[in-house]
Amino acid sequence: MKLVYKNNYCQFKSLILQWMIVVCLCLSVQITRCETVVSQPFPGEPAFKHRGFYLHGGWFFKYPFAVRTWQRNDYANMFVLLKQMGYDRVMIWPMLEAIPAPLSEEDAAALRAFRLTLDDARAAGLECWVTQCPNLASPSRIAAKPWPQRNPYPVWKHVRLDDPVAAKTYLAHRTALMSILNNADGYVTIDGDPGGYAGARPEDWLKVFLSDRAVIDRSGFKPQQQKIIPWVWCGWGAKGVWREPIEPYVRASIELLGKAMPEPWEMLPGRSHRDEGHANGRINISFTDQAGLMGRSTILCYEAIEFEPSIPAAVLQFDIIRKVLRKESSFAPVARGVFGNAQQPVMVLPNMYFFARASWDLGYLDRSDEQVLADLADLLGGPREILIPAWSCLRLRLDLLPEELPAKLRTARLTSLAGKSIPSGPERYLDILASQVESRRGLLQAISLPVDSDELAAVRIADGITALVNWWKMHGYVGDGNGDEAFEWRFVNSSQVSPLKQWCQANVKSPEAIVPQVARLLETRNVLAGNIAKSRVAALFGK
Repeated sequence: MKLVYKNNYCQFKSLILQWMIVVCLCLSVQITRCETVVSQPFPGEPAFKHRGFYLHGGWFFKYPFAVRTWQRNDYANMFVLLKQMGYDRVMIWPMLEAIPAPLSEEDAAALRAFRLTLDDARAAGLECWVTQCPNLASPSRIAAKPWPQRNPYPVWKHVRLDDPVAAKTYLAHRTALMSILNNADGYVTIDGDPGGYAGARPEDWLKVFLSDRAVIDRSGFKPQQQKIIPWVWCGWGAKGVWREPIEPYVRASIELLGKAMPEPWEMLPGRSHRDEGHANGRINISFTDQAGLMGRSTILCYEAIEFEPSIPAAVLQFDIIRKVLRKESSFAPVARGVFGNAQQPVMVLPNMYFFARASWDLGYLDRSDEQVLADLADLLGGPREILIPAWSCLRLRLDLLPEELPAKLRTARLTSLAGKSIPSGPERYLDILASQVESRRGLLQAISLPVDSDELAAVRIADGITALVNWWKMHGYVGDGNGDEAFEWRFVNSSQVSPLKQWCQANVKSPEAIVPQVARLLETRNVLAGNIAKSRVAALFGK
C-alpha cells in the first residue's frame, strides 16, 4: 500500500509540476503577445496624437471582404493588426439600425455577444467607438434573418425627431440597444448619410446625444470616460445628401453642439478626398476650426484610404493620402487625431498602413511607394519580391507580372504577428492576392495584341470577361444589394473594365456579330448564364 501510495503521489507531483509549467508558458506567451500589441509601434512622438480606423460594416458581400461577414476572431485579429500598423483607435458600424423594435431575445443575445468584440479591441490596446445613424428604424420583418445577414437599406424608415411620439419610441429602442452595448469608449452618431431629413432642426439632433448621454451615465461600464461623439458630415437638416449647399446646416449644428453638448464629448468632423468641389470638401473642417472646437475634434479623412463605394481590389491611394494628410497637418498639434476608413479592408492593407505610419511621422509622406510597400512586407513578415508586385498589380504591365507570381504567393508565408493577424488568416489572404494577380494577368493577356478576325476577337473578349468575372465571384460585391444579384459591370473596378472596352472598340468592327459568339463562349465555360452573358457583352459596346 505504501509503495502504491508513493507511486501515485509521485505521479501527482509530476502532473502538478507539468501543469504549472504549462500555465507559466501560457502566461508568458500571453504577456509577450500583449506587450507586442500595446508597445509603441514607431520611434518618436506621433504627429497626430491619435490615429483611428473606421470599420464600415454597412454592406454585405463575401467573406472576408465585407466586415459584416466577420466573426469575433476576425475582429480580434484586425484589432491586433491595426495596433501593429500604428493605430490606437477603431470605430465600428455594426448596423444597430438592422435590429427592429421591440428588441427580441435573439437580438439581445447577439448584442451581448458583440460586447466581447468591443472588449477585444481594448485588449489589443485600441480605444473602441461604435457608430450609429441618427433616426433610422427597420420593420420587424427584417428579423427573419440573423442580425449580421440583414439588409435594411430597402426597408428602413426615417423617424422624424420633431414628432414627439415617434421620437420617444425611437429613442426608447435606441436606449434598449445601448444599455446592452454599453462598453464602448465612444458613441458616434452621424448627421445623415444615411439618416436625417429635410428641415430637421439642430435641436432634434441634439436630442439623440442627450438621450445617449443619459443611457451611458446610467448603465455605462465607465460613464465618466465614455464619450458621446457627433459626426459632422453632410449637414443635419439638408435636403438629402449633397442636394443643396450644406454650409448653413453645418454651421448651425456646430454652434449648438459647442453650447449644449454634455461632457465628456468629442467631435468627428469629416472631409472628402478632395479639398473642394466634391461632396463636403473641407467645409466641416473649416467650420469646426472657426468655432474653436478643433481641440476636441478628430478629423475623419473619408475616402483617403478607400473610396466609397469601392469594389474589392488592390487599389493603391498613396497620393491621395499624401495630399489629405499634408493639408490637415497644420492641425496635428491641436486636433485629437485623425481617422481613415474602408469597407473592404483586407484589399487595402497598404493604404491602411501608409495612412497610420504617415499620421505618426509626417516625414514618412515623402517615402516612395515602393519603399512603403517594402516596409509593409517587412511588417507582415513576408517576401518583398512577390508582395510588392502583387499589391501593385492593377497598375503594372503584363511583363511585370510573372506567370509564376500567383503560385509563389500561394506558397509564401507571413511570419510576423501582424501577418498572422489578417482577418481570415495569412494563407487565405495570400490566396486572395494570388487570385487578384491572376485576374489582372488574364485581362492583360486577353487585350495584349490586336486581332484580325471575329473568331479570335470573340475568344479574347471572353477571356477578358472571364478574368474579371472570376474575381467578382470571389468577393461577391453587389453594393447595397442582398448578395443574390446577377453580375453587373458596376461590380468591377472601373480601371479594369475601361481597358477591355477600349480594346473591344478598337478591334471589333461588327459588335452585332461578336456579341452572340462571346455570350456562347461564356455560357459554355460556366462563367455567365446565357441571357446575362449576352446583356453584359453588349454593354461593353454601349448596347
